[in-house]
Amino acid sequence: MSTKLLVIDDDETIHVQLQNSLLKNSHELLFAKTGKEGLEIALKENPALVILEASLAELDGFSVCKLLRAEGYKNPIIFLTNKISEIDAVIGLELGAQDYMRKPLQIKELQARIEVQLKKSQSELTNKKITVQDLEIDLERRRVKHKGSVKELTHKEFQLLYALAQCPNKVFSRNELLNNVWGWSQFGQTRTVDIHIGYLRKKFEENPRKPKLFQTIRGIGYTLNSEL
Repeated sequence: MSTKLLVIDDDETIHVQLQNSLLKNSHELLFAKTGKEGLEIALKENPALVILEASLAELDGFSVCKLLRAEGYKNPIIFLTNKISEIDAVIGLELGAQDYMRKPLQIKELQARIEVQLKKSQSELTNKKITVQDLEIDLERRRVKHKGSVKELTHKEFQLLYALAQCPNKVFSRNELLNNVWGWSQFGQTRTVDIHIGYLRKKFEENPRKPKLFQTIRGIGYTLNSEL
């Protein structure tokens, strides 16, 4: 059974490269050269994954990503870009992308990342609801209840919570969480995880300065405590 993938990029050479490589894995490729066209195809066809150029003319990749998530598209998005700073990467990932790659592309690496995201997406669908203490996490509806009340979370806050909740009481290093949630395979000096843990504490802890649910394990990382 083939899997539909959508490539939104105005560079025709990228289309050719991906067509030649990804068809070998029985993927059906859809192409769009503009953000508007890509948005329309994604919402109509609901591809298993979107490969998205960040710097498209008129409607750029960041806007496309934001609109897709607002319309309920839940499948993985991988950004492609000629140049990207850590700030740009964080913005793109915070808008709902799972990964990013710089151009010129290493096609085999992109192919490997696509397969990782497809497997992760499929795995998540097999475990749609998780309950930890007073937390109820519904993956399919992207909804979280805490003590019976629905909490509004950003896309990355939800993904971080879900990653921790899949293995409560397990201690995750910052690098593990960066890889699992943000899709980063290379790590520099970044407080991305710390900042997002802080956001979750403000939304779920009675006293964010003395957290009981989202605990820091000094020198290692974080854990979601289910033994309150």
